[in-house]
Amino acid sequence: MPEDESYYTHARPEVLRLVPEGARHVLDVGCGAGALGASIKRAFPQAQVRGVELVSSAAEQARGRLDAVSNADATAPLPVDWPAPDVLVFADVLEHLVDPWQALQSWRQRAAPGCHLVVSLPNVSHASVVSGLQKGQFRYADEGLLDRTHLRFFTRESAIELVEAAGFHIERFERVISIPGPGIKRTLLKGLVQAQYRREQRDQSWRSAPHGLLDTVTFQFLVQARAESGGR
Repeated sequence: MPEDESYYTHARPEVLRLVPEGARHVLDVGCGAGALGASIKRAFPQAQVRGVELVSSAAEQARGRLDAVSNADATAPLPVDWPAPDVLVFADVLEHLVDPWQALQSWRQRAAPGCHLVVSLPNVSHASVVSGLQKGQFRYADEGLLDRTHLRFFTRESAIELVEAAGFHIERFERVISIPGPGIKRTLLKGLVQAQYRREQRDQSWRSAPHGLLDTVTFQFLVQARAESGGR
């Protein structure tokens, strides 16, 4: 596990934007030190936020910020005295699991009927990874797209499949954009990327569009979805 405590303390405002207004019982799976959960509590005073965190030191910090925290892994059962969550948050967690497909299915079954799901996933087809592969390189790092603790890797297509295979219907699909290269290149591409992203959001074409420029400059995929049926 990473030793740098900052790894567990990111507030993630881009993830917060996808938490639905009516949230009451939010479960942040892999909550780290509770920075994201604390921001959810500030934004939605009516909501209770509970967390699940494997790393003991991070879980202890989160207990001072959230309503309750379970020091367990992402596949552990929900504590019996916790309410069924109506919002599940997986902020850069699923890529660390051996079987993220089964984990999502299990949490949907434990959650309240019609629960919302908020997910962020790194994009392995980002230009920085692809350019490395073209040079024969796939070098792990302490964090980022090639975090050495990542067990699974996703593109736009497989990220969508992961969420939908677990029984969720995607309502919003957004991107964190990161344009690599020198400043001049970034400046030239920025306008084109922004125009394509606005068009994708307007047309909701994120599912059907062929792999292209937007995918190569997307650092993370952000998904808001809702359980199609079932629950507990």
